[in-house]
Amino acid sequence: MIVILSHSNSDFDAVAAQLAAARLYGGAVALLARQLTDSVDEYLALHAEQLPFVSQLADDAPISRVILVDTARLPAAFARTPPLPTTIIDHHHLERDLAPHEDAIIEDVGATTTMLVRRLIDAGATLSPIEATLLLLGIYADTDCLTVPATREADVACAAWLLRQGARITAIGEYIRRPLSQGQERAFHQLEQQLVVEEIRGWSVALAWAELTGPIPEVSPLAHRLRDLYAPAVVILACGIAGSGTQIVVRSDARALDAGMLAQQFGGGGHPAAAAAFVADRAAAAVCDEIRARLDALIEPALTAADLMTRRVHSAPIDASVAQAAELMTRYGHGALPVIDAAGRPRGMIVRRDLDHARRHGLHDAPLERYLWHGPPTITGDATLGEVRRALAAEGRRIDDGGRILVVDADGVLCGIITRADVLRALEYGRPGDTNGHADAAEALEAWLDPTRLALIREAGRIAEAHQRTLHVVGGSVRDMLLGRPCADLDLVVEGDAIGLAHDLADAWRGSVRSHPQFGTATLELTRLPACVGARAGELIAPLSLDFVMARSEFYERPSALPDVEAASLRHDLHRRDFTINTLAICLNPTRYGRLYDFFGGRGDIQRGIIRVLHNLSFIDDPTRILRAARLAGRLGFVIEPRTASLIDDALEHEIFRRTTPQRIARELCLIFDEAAPEHALKQLAALGVPGRLLAGYRLPDGLGERLERARRAALVDTPPSQVALALCVYGLESSVIADIISTFQPSTAITRLLLDLARLPAICRSLDDATLPPSVVVQRLDDVTPLAVRVAALADDATTVRRHLGDYLERWRHIRPDLDGRAVRELSGASGPAIGAILRGLRAALLDGVVTSEQQQVAWVEAQRPPAV
Repeated sequence: MIVILSHSNSDFDAVAAQLAAARLYGGAVALLARQLTDSVDEYLALHAEQLPFVSQLADDAPISRVILVDTARLPAAFARTPPLPTTIIDHHHLERDLAPHEDAIIEDVGATTTMLVRRLIDAGATLSPIEATLLLLGIYADTDCLTVPATREADVACAAWLLRQGARITAIGEYIRRPLSQGQERAFHQLEQQLVVEEIRGWSVALAWAELTGPIPEVSPLAHRLRDLYAPAVVILACGIAGSGTQIVVRSDARALDAGMLAQQFGGGGHPAAAAAFVADRAAAAVCDEIRARLDALIEPALTAADLMTRRVHSAPIDASVAQAAELMTRYGHGALPVIDAAGRPRGMIVRRDLDHARRHGLHDAPLERYLWHGPPTITGDATLGEVRRALAAEGRRIDDGGRILVVDADGVLCGIITRADVLRALEYGRPGDTNGHADAAEALEAWLDPTRLALIREAGRIAEAHQRTLHVVGGSVRDMLLGRPCADLDLVVEGDAIGLAHDLADAWRGSVRSHPQFGTATLELTRLPACVGARAGELIAPLSLDFVMARSEFYERPSALPDVEAASLRHDLHRRDFTINTLAICLNPTRYGRLYDFFGGRGDIQRGIIRVLHNLSFIDDPTRILRAARLAGRLGFVIEPRTASLIDDALEHEIFRRTTPQRIARELCLIFDEAAPEHALKQLAALGVPGRLLAGYRLPDGLGERLERARRAALVDTPPSQVALALCVYGLESSVIADIISTFQPSTAITRLLLDLARLPAICRSLDDATLPPSVVVQRLDDVTPLAVRVAALADDATTVRRHLGDYLERWRHIRPDLDGRAVRELSGASGPAIGAILRGLRAALLDGVVTSEQQQVAWVEAQRPPAV
């Protein structure tokens, strides 16, 4: 017999999960806990005959397996030696290792019922309205009517399916959102008398206890009532049950307190937003005191203005003119700028609308101070998120401020700025830019990196923090981590002095630094592993490099120009990048280690497999981003989303490639040719119409992908794949077009030689389309052509005879040489000067054509070339 069990004081999610498991595991018995919540008890009392639950088992019931739902704790009555095989099905994270007799199904959804309903849907199950209603109650109860942060799309989808199965939505009001009973009202009055609301680490916490007598009501609705009345971030109730112990109920904003973690310390469990525990034989007041003693260590510090703010603030000086302020605003792309005095203290804010209005009236040289809005309010960095929200709301009645709050230090000097967007992100994700969660990003990073590099960057993050800097791994590195692609290079960005950090690390690790102060970049090189790597410390290694880049903003004075750069915040640094999938960052400082920052939706675009440009003028600023978009799309198997494709088309219509240097275009093309399968990127370029814009009238050769695949299968030794790809794209072009490529892009000497050979090869190949040609003729026509050009012709030419000749030349004929050298020829034939070379060429032709084979025959052939004696 398979028995389905859940936790004591079973709620709707527990009982509904038992029902769903009974439907999935044919023949399994759903055994109810001895204690159920009042609302569950009431529902089952009405519908017990239509539901497959039992209240007890026979003493000698032969149990073969246990299925635990919504809990990982086996009731003591089912302990056996040896233990019964047990399957755990739960939406709570398992806080212990599985025992040998256990297996577990854990999923990130709002309710355990959801996990099992999804499987009922997959199995094509049909339900009665009573069953569907109970399952709907299970989902709604544990997600607080689909409102808690742990609610997932699957919870909503399963609820919709249950409604189609006949679930009665009015049951939610009858059993979950219903008025308190008389017993609950009495209990609530007792709790309110002992209620304490205090601020702990920036969060409002309501803590109450009561000793309940008489029939014990369901307690969890009382926590909801307290949240409605007092709006705390955390509600904790300790309800004493006469002669038994104390019931603990926790409801929490998961950003403030992990309710499940607190409940576990008292023998209970739950998830971050809701949990419960029962402490036997202890009074409620004593339990409440112990809970309060533990809260300081368990509650996360609330977000402060310092956490939310952008630290590097663009501002205008108070003595600037209207025109100068307008130029700054255009340069930085902001709609408003703080205005500061000579000491750096904010004097007000100037907004674009006022500047535009002043300039329309010709007031370009007017002093900026005349048109300031003398606000917005200032706050200090230790202000809590709640205080920031209230300040923003108070100023929200004004339309001039653009929803900004200035942050100042103890001396009143401007040190940061907070926008509405910063607050909205914090409310949605818990931390600015944090869409993945601290633990998940840290775990993924550690699984992705090799132990040596992981140890190095973690120690680098520690040293950065010790020197008031912030270190992040960013861009393509984070993208590749999320895609599970191998780690190549790490992109490391420093908020602060990147060169200084590199030197700090070099001092600590005995490394060397190469820096470029004008760009704020530095490369740290190590030849011996430092102590932070553990057992390998002191080991000599091939030079290992770490590149550090200052977080920066870029400004383009004109289209296609190289940008000017200046120090900036992480967000500004990410904002300057090309595509959203390259705008992710993970913090390496210990206090924020593993936190994933996603300001621009990059992770969602990675999941959707799309390339999305970050700015409308991005391709105007840098046309090579068009080539980069195709390269990334080809490498990752992504598609360029329609708006981005439209912006590329617009840039091409403006002939944007004419505004950048051929050398920059050539570098990007070489990166495409260096891809493992460049045909995918080239196909993207062809779809966008790029080839014809780079070279008038050019189109990619038909069958290019197949030829590149043949080249990879041939595994050409000592031949750079990029040169093969380039040659296959060029082969067959008119000589004049290839001459234009050489004059425009000015490639290296080796590439120029290759291109020139490719220009004349088609004519040579046409002359080889004759099966009767002797090998010596083929060799004579091909010997002054670079082997790579011949290989490309062999891959690209469609004539069978030509390909056979080219193959024979490459594999056999070009390697055939006489056994005799010039000295031997002179002695045997009496020839001298140029005549020796002519005899050697004739001897090689005789070898190729089979006229001579052995060394003896070669000697005789050369001797026959001696002129007759006079």
